[in-house]
Amino acid sequence: MALNRDNFTAKTVDILAKRVGYLCSNPNCRKATVGPNTAKDKATIVGVAAHITAASSGGPRYDGTLTTEQRKDIDNGIWLCVNCSTVIDKDPNAFPIAMLNEWKEFSENEMNKELLGIELKRERPFIEADLIWSNSQRWNKGYSYKNKELYGNVIVLGENKPIIIWNLVWNFKIALYNNSRFPAFNVKIEQVAGTNFSSIDSLSKINNLPPYADLELRASFEDYLEGTHLEADELIKPKVPEIIQGLQMKLTYNDENGTEHATIFTINGDEFNNERA
Repeated sequence: MALNRDNFTAKTVDILAKRVGYLCSNPNCRKATVGPNTAKDKATIVGVAAHITAASSGGPRYDGTLTTEQRKDIDNGIWLCVNCSTVIDKDPNAFPIAMLNEWKEFSENEMNKELLGIELKRERPFIEADLIWSNSQRWNKGYSYKNKELYGNVIVLGENKPIIIWNLVWNFKIALYNNSRFPAFNVKIEQVAGTNFSSIDSLSKINNLPPYADLELRASFEDYLEGTHLEADELIKPKVPEIIQGLQMKLTYNDENGTEHATIFTINGDEFNNERA
């Protein structure tokens, strides 16, 4: 037996589509949902009037307190491309009612600006960085020649504090976050001022960072010390060595229109300070 569905009227579907110019209301999609058909008297439509709260019991985001008329009302509808309509219903917890209402309001506001000839403020992706300490290590690379000056040819362990050549290594992760609802493309990272990391993962020449997504790069800094193990332990104690404090790095990335944007971040203490460039 078929479920009773509170479907939209044809007029409501038509108005929902026109109010957003037949563009998908998902701000991260904005796909055109209407275009020509090979038949001259037809148009191809790949958009749907989706219910914000389900049209029938058991559906995604169903609200049992609504009346039939409220479920069929235009306030309960949002125009989406077929793909986004499927996604929001497959994972309703990820796309709550409040979010869909925000999408709808945003899309209608954008179309209203177009209609009135108001120049749209083009928002942009914004990537921020976070410095995450992983571990610090010291590696014994052998006795220093300074021991001969101090102790002669014989080092008595327990009595003498031998001078060791220490390789000091700090390992980090650099997390990049796209804190915007716009994708970023061809992300590049470069060190522009200060003492550089000894190594850092490279990014693919062609890449993208989706809205609200993140990625991690591994980075390390190496230094050397000729001294005792106590001196080495003291030097490696800070999570971020003093020598790379103030290191400045630059992220560049493009928006969907190919316009380049940048973020400058600087090591300050145990973290990065981020600012738009």
